[in-house]
Amino acid sequence: MTIKYCEKCVTPNTRPRIEFDKEGVCNACRHEEWKDTVDWEKKREELRKLTAQYRNKNNYDCIIPVSGGKDSHYQVWYLKEFLGLNPLCVTFAPSIPNKLGQQNLRNLIEEFNVDHVMITPNPIIHANLCDKMLEQHGNIFIPWVQGIFSAVTQEAIRRKIPLIIYGENGEAEYGGSTKLKALSNKGIAERIRTARSNWRPPEEWHKYGYLKENLLPYIMPSQAEQKRAGIRRIYLGDYDRWNTAKHLELAYKWDFKDRKDRSPATYTTGASIDDDIDQIYMWFMWLKFGIGRASKSASPDIREKTITRKKGIRMAKLYDHEFPWETFHTVLQYICMTEGEFWKIAKRFVNPKVWKKVGKDKWQHRNTIHGEDRFLELPVKR
Repeated sequence: MTIKYCEKCVTPNTRPRIEFDKEGVCNACRHEEWKDTVDWEKKREELRKLTAQYRNKNNYDCIIPVSGGKDSHYQVWYLKEFLGLNPLCVTFAPSIPNKLGQQNLRNLIEEFNVDHVMITPNPIIHANLCDKMLEQHGNIFIPWVQGIFSAVTQEAIRRKIPLIIYGENGEAEYGGSTKLKALSNKGIAERIRTARSNWRPPEEWHKYGYLKENLLPYIMPSQAEQKRAGIRRIYLGDYDRWNTAKHLELAYKWDFKDRKDRSPATYTTGASIDDDIDQIYMWFMWLKFGIGRASKSASPDIREKTITRKKGIRMAKLYDHEFPWETFHTVLQYICMTEGEFWKIAKRFVNPKVWKKVGKDKWQHRNTIHGEDRFLELPVKR
């Protein structure tokens, strides 16, 4: 297989659900171009009218799922200060929260004077699920991804707050299924179902040996329950031009704190910094799809014109391959896994479409953009 890269950014065709047009440009870059044609003031007016239907003098107007990151700061500011909504902020707890993430989440709550609910699943069950999903799917993040949809929906039904406003439409912003990019409540529901189709649904996680009553935070309410409650999910990014660079710049003004040094495997300091499990999740993308964290960071930065494509390629060459040693042993301890068990699992997820085996435990990247050979050797050596 020849790995092809978008002609405008550094996204490869190995990214799940990515679509390239006949000119070799990915749909995320085309979406960024499409933004230039949109009347955003008209979109914002649509959002004002939509949210006006949900104003409630006796309850919250909407739920905003937040992590405390730069985008969360922007979402809460926009909805509270610009639209005048009274939101309830809801967080599905990070798997391995760190001090920086906790500080930023507290800052968001105090900066914008909002009510906040933290949903914290049983820590032993959640850690065991992270272990199981890493072993089964090479994706330690699955339990959290499920929770941010299921548990938040449960909270919305319980509190009778039907409107849930998420941040960006990932299928549009980062390159995904054109079908799932649909700007509708139905489109979001379909995205949730599609994500779940790649793994055993939470309704069956009891087959891993857990009691069903211990899996409740991960179980999505039925469509009938959601319909009775009038649940509606929308993306803010469908009504306000999404720009992560702008969000970060504004977040600094609201006392958001980033890392003092760059995150492992990338050049950025302010993205995905609240959960120490993120680093292992992103490193597995390198094995499975040949997409390192630097590439993941560079593509939206190129689209938003904060860096050039030439620099994006250089950042990918410099950092994509780095292993996240700084949190590695913390994660192993969290999921009760030995180093030997981890490397055995990692080898199973080295994708032969991305990596050509050139030795017993050594592979060469089948890339066409970086202009030099890049190798993977497991176990990774310091």
